[in-house]
Amino acid sequence: MQTGVQPATRPGRVLVAVTFAVVVVLMGSTILNVALPTMQASLGASTTEQQWILNAYTLTFAGFLLVAGTAGDRFGLKRLLIWGLIAFALTSAVTGFLSSPTAVIALRALSGVAAAMIMPTSLAIILRAFPAEKRPRAIATWAAASGAGASFGPVLAGAVLSSGLWWGSVLELAAVLTVIGLVVALRWVPEIPSSGTGKLRMMPVLGSLAGISLLVLGVVHVNSGGWGAPGTWLPIAAGILVLAGLLLAEARHRTPLVDVRLFRHSSFTMATVALTVVTLVVFGYLYYTVFYLQTERGFSPLQAGLVMLPPTIGSVSGAPLSRWVATKIGTRATIVSGLAIMTVSFLAAMALGKDTSIALFMVDSGVLQLGFAMVLTPATTLATSTVPAERSGAGSALLNTLRQLGGALGVAVLGSALWSSYGSTMTDHLAAAPEAVRQTATKSLSAALSTGDPVAVTAAGPAFLDAMQLTNLVAAAITGLALLVVLLVRSKRHAEPELAAAAS
Repeated sequence: MQTGVQPATRPGRVLVAVTFAVVVVLMGSTILNVALPTMQASLGASTTEQQWILNAYTLTFAGFLLVAGTAGDRFGLKRLLIWGLIAFALTSAVTGFLSSPTAVIALRALSGVAAAMIMPTSLAIILRAFPAEKRPRAIATWAAASGAGASFGPVLAGAVLSSGLWWGSVLELAAVLTVIGLVVALRWVPEIPSSGTGKLRMMPVLGSLAGISLLVLGVVHVNSGGWGAPGTWLPIAAGILVLAGLLLAEARHRTPLVDVRLFRHSSFTMATVALTVVTLVVFGYLYYTVFYLQTERGFSPLQAGLVMLPPTIGSVSGAPLSRWVATKIGTRATIVSGLAIMTVSFLAAMALGKDTSIALFMVDSGVLQLGFAMVLTPATTLATSTVPAERSGAGSALLNTLRQLGGALGVAVLGSALWSSYGSTMTDHLAAAPEAVRQTATKSLSAALSTGDPVAVTAAGPAFLDAMQLTNLVAAAITGLALLVVLLVRSKRHAEPELAAAAS
């Protein structure tokens, strides 16, 4: 792809600046995961509120990525990056001092808007500032930072919480890191001429937000009403209709904000399906393993974070490894290999129990993150190779929108699978228990343990482990289906050799 601009004179510094910004944003996606049990105790947040605390960020992140990408193309990439970093630092700092779950959800939504200004801009800067022969390596670094950022969030949060600070201190840490990223970006990111293309339209943004929110609302309702309840399937159906209408309208628009024409490229379609799915299952995995480590196993936030640290070796090493593998067996085969590794890892995780060696958990988690990186880097490179330079911001925004949609649905789908299964099992065990005990114990594992009821306390752990095994099976089925899609989608014969040559 021709960039149409002069490559940056010091691209190494540019890469450091934009990857640091990406790390901050994706840390923001997961930094509260480890804090959820603490927030439940401090704020009285229910499991549904906890899911919305995580999803509010990813929902607005996904919705505003579209307009943010076009704004970057129209008004300047560096300018939008700087504005996003300032807004992210401010909203994170304020959120850390709130005392209401509802207020936290609202401010996290604003942080998601700020993050949407940063994520596509960072990738678009790489596409515009790096020459073609250096771009695949830069994208691989960016992709590795994406995986590492999400993984390091729980580690840093665990360290902060274990020092005795309140739950919001993790967001104050995020704000400080964002300020550092702001200073680096101001000094090292060059001014890249805006293309002046792309019309800013809010209706597609509102439509995408409404559609995605309805989907998540319906899936989260499974916790209390089950899949057959009108409160579950009506929002899901409405969300699908809204998103379908949005896509049809954008396909006919002269200057689409959601450029559905990109999906005419089979390589783009294949890559985005893979990226959306792996983000879905990884975000869901990071959500429910917090409860396994902290509530079921009794680890402190710091211990839980440290347990999640060694597995990040898989995500960090997987990025350069995937580039090498792609030159040997091709991009499609590399993506398929990553999906296969993730599927096997989720199936292996079904064997985890209360007394399983934590080393086995760490190895399995590391293998999972290796598979994630084996998909992330080649799929990102493959997808961006089909985007015209003048639409780099909007193209990368669409790509990242689908990833964030996967993240929001991951917490909703896998979280709902976990807690609905847990609640059903606990309801059966507590049929003879007092109503107050039964209503409390079926909400979550920590709620059951807090009742002090011997039957509820005894049944809660096995019920949670059974539910987690089912959730891992669901995740394995999702990655397995994605694997089949990647195998079945046909791409142009010359696309993969060209990409492999660039990767080398």
